[in-house]
Order: sequence, then C-alpha cells, then structure tokens
Amino acid sequence: MVTSDCLGPRTSGQLLDHPSRILRRIKALLAGLICLITSACSTLGTQDLSEQHFDWQTLAPQIATHTSWQLMGKIGVRTKTESSSAAINSWVQADDYFSVQLSSTFLGLGSASITGTPALVTLEEAGEAPLYSDQPNELIEAALGFPLPISHLPYWIKGLPVPDNPYKLSLNKQGLPESMSQLGWTIQYSRYHLDGPLPLPGKIKLLQTDTQITLAIKHWTLH
Repeated sequence: MVTSDCLGPRTSGQLLDHPSRILRRIKALLAGLICLITSACSTLGTQDLSEQHFDWQTLAPQIATHTSWQLMGKIGVRTKTESSSAAINSWVQADDYFSVQLSSTFLGLGSASITGTPALVTLEEAGEAPLYSDQPNELIEAALGFPLPISHLPYWIKGLPVPDNPYKLSLNKQGLPESMSQLGWTIQYSRYHLDGPLPLPGKIKLLQTDTQITLAIKHWTLH
C-alpha cells in the first residue's frame, strides 16, 4: 500500500497509473544508494589486509551485534536500458530504523530523504507531500522497472545474510566474504578495510538477471 498526506490510500495498481512522481522519489533513493556503490573513498583504502587472515565464523556474530552504524558514499545502478548514479550524504542505521539522505545533480532531483523500517518507508522530496509504502521493495520495482532490495541491504552491506533465509557463501583468501547468494541475488564483496578490529567491505556489488547495483563506501562507522 502506498499513501501520501494529501492523496489518501493508493493501491499497487494506482501506483503504476501515476509513475512520474514515485519514479522521481525512488530515483532519488536509488541515486543515493548508487553513489555509495560506484566508488570507494581513500578513507577506506589506507589499510592493506592482503597478508591478514580472519576467522569469519568468529567475526560474523561480532559484526551482527553492531545493529547501529552510519556511512557515506555513492551508489550506481546499471540495467540493459539505463545507467544512473547518485551520492549518499548520510545513511544512519539504528537497529531496524534507517535514515538515508541523498542528492543527485546528475538526475536533477536535488535532495531527498528516505526514512523508516523494512515494514514502512517514507520518501520525501522538497516541495512535495511525503509518500509512504508498507512494501518498500515492491514499490521500488514497480516504479523503476527493476528491483532494489532496500529491506535486505542493512544485512548484505555488512557481509551478513538476511536471517532465517537460506544462502550460499564463499570466502576470499583472507577468510572474508567474497560472494554470497540469497533471495535471488548474488552479492560480491571487495576493498575491505578495518573499523577497529572488524573488517568491512568498501565495495558491494549486487547482481540479479540484467540488474547490477554497485555500492562504494567513502566512510563507514559501526556503533
């Protein structure tokens, strides 16, 4: 279900009847996420982990305890028909709640704010009424024509699988996640850095059919 302050409830069918407004908001979200994906900042590239080896079975539970974190970066999305990118000015995660502040002069969208939980997301753009959805993944795919798994990213972005769902994981020579398959997506990891004692990926690539989403993290802090 999608609703706005002024327009009242909308069904998923009505969403497709009014795509332009939703599309701009979702592209703002996408732009911010893409900026995070497309390039890694030197902040994360200062440490050489090539000679280190980690025990992922020990590290994964430690990383999972950090359910509050923040990051900055870029995101990029590529399909057969289009390629877009944007900047994530900030992504603050506090348990299930998230607040993402985005900007993209490339897409001509200015600033946008995405807040909420995996069960309810609010999209806000300057000068327009907020838009709500209780099906964030479906909203994005309906508006853009390709999927963006926003409700799964808080796990995948740290190299962790979404709980209670089967997955396959392969590790690199340092013992860190290199590739994971889950919920119809393949997630690839590279450019690891250390946040304290914990290694975190600086680049995350999500692949599904003809969709490629790349996240490049400029600055990332676990709390």
